[in-house]
Amino acid sequence: MLRILIGAALALAAAQAAQAQTLEPARLPGMCVTIDPREGSVSRPCDKSPAQSFTLPAPETPGPILYGEACLAPRDEGNYPQLIAQACDGSPAQTWTISAEGHVRNGAGRCLSLLGLSSRTGERVYGGHCPNHGDPQEWAAKPLDREIYDQVRGRLRWRGDASLCLAWIEQGSFIGLAACNEHDSLNQVFSFDRHDPGQVRARASCLTSNQMTGLVRLADCFVSPDKTWMLQDGSLLSDGHARCLEPRLEGERWISRMQRCAVTPEQSWDFVAAP
Repeated sequence: MLRILIGAALALAAAQAAQAQTLEPARLPGMCVTIDPREGSVSRPCDKSPAQSFTLPAPETPGPILYGEACLAPRDEGNYPQLIAQACDGSPAQTWTISAEGHVRNGAGRCLSLLGLSSRTGERVYGGHCPNHGDPQEWAAKPLDREIYDQVRGRLRWRGDASLCLAWIEQGSFIGLAACNEHDSLNQVFSFDRHDPGQVRARASCLTSNQMTGLVRLADCFVSPDKTWMLQDGSLLSDGHARCLEPRLEGERWISRMQRCAVTPEQSWDFVAAP
C-alpha cells in the first residue's frame, strides 16, 4: 500500500511540474504514440488528441510516463507487449528514462519500440527487450501544442486537369497521375502536415524524390531531404531540395518528375480531404 501511495504521489508531482507532450519516432516525424482502448499502444498520425497526450519525465531523469492519472508500462513480459495504463506504483516497469539520444528505457530493461519502424497507421508500439548490441530506437518528445500538428489525409488533385489525381501507379511502381477515384484510398490518398515540412505517406511508405532521375516513388521512411515535402501556398508540392512536383505525359502515361519550382498550373495542386 505504501508503495502505491508513494508512486501516486510521485506521478502527481510530475504531472504538476510538466506540460503535456507527445512521443514520435525520430525518423518518422508526425507519427505519434497513441493509446487506443481496443488496440493498445499504436502509432498514428499526430492529431493533438488526448490519446496522444502524456506527461514525460525530464531528460535523463527516471520517472513515470503519465497518461492522465495513470502510468504507462508494458502489458506483460512477452516479446512485443504494448503499453497499458495502470495505477501508479513506482515499479521499475513504470519508471522510464529518456536519454539525450532519445532512447526511452524503463527500469525493467524494456525499451520503447515501433514494430519495424513502419510508417503504417496502427502499427504496434511496444516495450521490447532492450538490445544487447546496438542502440534502441530513437524518439522525440514534442509539446502537445495545437500549433504544432495539422495532419491531413486526402487526395492531391492536379490543376492542369481536375479529373486527375496524384497516384501510386502499380504497374511500374512510380508516382504519376490517375483518374480521381474516391474509392481508391490505397493508391491515391496521402497523409501529411499541411503547414510544416515533413513526410508524405501512403501504403506505409513515404513519397521520395530521386536527385538523379527526377522521378518520384514510394520508399521506406526516414528523415531525408528526398522525403521532406511542403505544400507551398496551398498548391506547389516541393521537396527538401526546393524542387517541385510536375506531371509529364510520357508516351501514354502521366509520370511525375521534379522540376525547378514555378507558379504554373502544371505544378499546382488542390488538396481534397478524404473521409
